[in-house]
Amino acid sequence: MKFSKEDTLFMKGLAILIMFFHHSFLGPDRWMNLPITFFPFEKEAVVYLAGFFKICVGMFVFLTGYGMMTSASNKIKTKLDMKKYLINRYTSLMSGFVFIFIAVQVLAIPTGYFQEVYGKGALSVCYFFIDAIGLSHLLGTPVFCPTWWYMSLATIFVIVFPIFVKMLREYDILVLFISFLLPFALKLPMTDFIRWMPCYFLGMYCAEHDILAKIKNGYNNQKSGKKLMLFALAAIGLLGIIKLRQHPFIGAKFINIWDCLAPAFVILIGYLFIVNFKGLKQVLVFLGKHSMNMFLIHTLFRGMFFQKFIYSFYYAWLDYAVLLAVSLVSSMLIELLKRIVRFDKVINKLKSRLYIKLGMN
Repeated sequence: MKFSKEDTLFMKGLAILIMFFHHSFLGPDRWMNLPITFFPFEKEAVVYLAGFFKICVGMFVFLTGYGMMTSASNKIKTKLDMKKYLINRYTSLMSGFVFIFIAVQVLAIPTGYFQEVYGKGALSVCYFFIDAIGLSHLLGTPVFCPTWWYMSLATIFVIVFPIFVKMLREYDILVLFISFLLPFALKLPMTDFIRWMPCYFLGMYCAEHDILAKIKNGYNNQKSGKKLMLFALAAIGLLGIIKLRQHPFIGAKFINIWDCLAPAFVILIGYLFIVNFKGLKQVLVFLGKHSMNMFLIHTLFRGMFFQKFIYSFYYAWLDYAVLLAVSLVSSMLIELLKRIVRFDKVINKLKSRLYIKLGMN
């Protein structure tokens, strides 16, 4: 049994649900202090859990490292293979983003939000193009939508991938420990890259050694009583991780470690105990297919243009469901529009021309 592409989509679907919860209920400023009830839970408990759900970033980072390392093992045999893979990876990452970026910019023209974000004059055009290639957060320039900061991190991971593959294959698990400890040893600032680098390495390491499949196979060979005991231990372990990750000192001081271990543990729990529920699996796989689009657009509804509408339903679970539905339907419309304009064919032609120019055809 392998950790398959379908399993990856399932985890992405789970991660996007966690992300929506994190972004929606992180504090009263998120719902603009509008009247809202979290019944039967206390508001403080929901906000606390929403804080922990920042691990959604780590889940996507882990899955990125896992997927890229799997490709390296299966497809990349030469330096030319690596160059082609990096081009494919980067164009796949950026093409979906650029399509949404342009569509959003066009639809937002009547709002005047362009000038509000980028300002006026020649510099605003520079800011616009930097944002369009996903590097605004990295370069410290204005970003149109706050959650698009992740594009900078994703781009960096594509750039460093060949180096990381070489390091991992030469030094194996030692690289993971170094990525944990180096920021403290050198007193490095906890940038996004430093914070989530261990999680990226862990995803790569798990793919290289097939760790998830080995654990799953071991679990499947256990008797029912042992499986129940393992589930109980996993639940207790998750509660402990939540407590430690959210601790004001232990969590904050070692955030790069917790934001590596916690996402990986949640993925492992999902893979062992949840992924086999067929109806749920189909739903989460479907969400996983739309997770990138939903990630890129949901803040436009929740935090920028339709915030009062999203939080107007009084019940927190209903606000959450509306955001989920609006984002999913929007993603489906985006994919329909891509098919109408034959967007994938355009991207493939651009890649082919790029291969020819680089002498890689």
